[in-house]
Amino acid sequence: MRHLGENLWVNHHCGEHLYLFYNAAKAYSPEEFSDHFMEFKNYYPEAAFFLEHELGFEKWSRAYFPDNRFDVMTINIAESMNAMLIDEKEYPVASIFNSIAKRFGEIFRKRRAYILKCKDNKFVPAAEKILRDNRSKGGSFYVENISGDERQYTMFGSGCTAKVNLLKRSCSCRKFDLVKIPCDHAIATL
Repeated sequence: MRHLGENLWVNHHCGEHLYLFYNAAKAYSPEEFSDHFMEFKNYYPEAAFFLEHELGFEKWSRAYFPDNRFDVMTINIAESMNAMLIDEKEYPVASIFNSIAKRFGEIFRKRRAYILKCKDNKFVPAAEKILRDNRSKGGSFYVENISGDERQYTMFGSGCTAKVNLLKRSCSCRKFDLVKIPCDHAIATL
């Protein structure tokens, strides 16, 4: 998304309203995406045509991404590995692989020790912050169970309505579906 934004800046001169592209790309629901993208399209129709028809929404938009967010590279892993293995680059390939296995083993052991030390907390700090924020937002919703099914709920409040299915771990806002961390609607339901 960042590299695509830089290309839009340079090739399509979208600097002043580039925030609309980022808002569209980060939107969870197709409705929210559409609002931001249409505004972007009003300012830069040629760039919008490129994004929509030549590139496709599913390649850069969270709302139209066909799969879960996990297992997607979010940073340049090659540069990270080069920095981590700067001394080992001159070694034979077999030695480099052994070094990689050793380094990752150390990282995973440190993470496991941290998790075992913090018995109450099973999440990384970034996920904890998301849950904490969602917990505070979740208090402003009214939860209703219209169908009588104990796994499906409808949320009202804060200017929105959402449908939560706890068994499928999904919510109509799509945050729970994509990130796999309970959104504020799911927190209120729980």
